[in-house]
Amino acid sequence: MNNLVTQGTAMSLLGGNDLKEQQKINELELKINREKQKLDKKLTRRKILLGAFMIELLEKNKVEDLVQYTADNLDTFLTRQGDKELMGDLINNLKSQVGEVKNIDTHI
Repeated sequence: MNNLVTQGTAMSLLGGNDLKEQQKINELELKINREKQKLDKKLTRRKILLGAFMIELLEKNKVEDLVQYTADNLDTFLTRQGDKELMGDLINNLKSQVGEVKNIDTHI
C-alpha cells in the first residue's frame, strides 16, 4: 500500500509539471495574440493615414492624372461587391470630375 502512495505522488508531480508547462504555453500564446493585435492595429492605422493622404491629393488635384488614373482603375482594383458599392459614389464623383476637366480642356 505504501508503494501505491509513492506512485500516486510521483504521478501528481509529473502531472503538475505538465500543467505548469501548459500554462506557460497558454501565456505565450496570449502574448503572441496581443502582439498580433498591436501589429494589426498599426497596419490599419497606416492604411487609414495613407488613404487620408490620397484623398487630399485627389480632392485638391495635386498630382497630375491621379484623378484620371483613380477613376479608371479603382473599380477594377476592388474585388468584393460590397467594397464596390461602398466606393461607387467616390468613383462616380471622380469620373465626373475627370469629365469636367476634359470639358474645360476642349474649350481652350
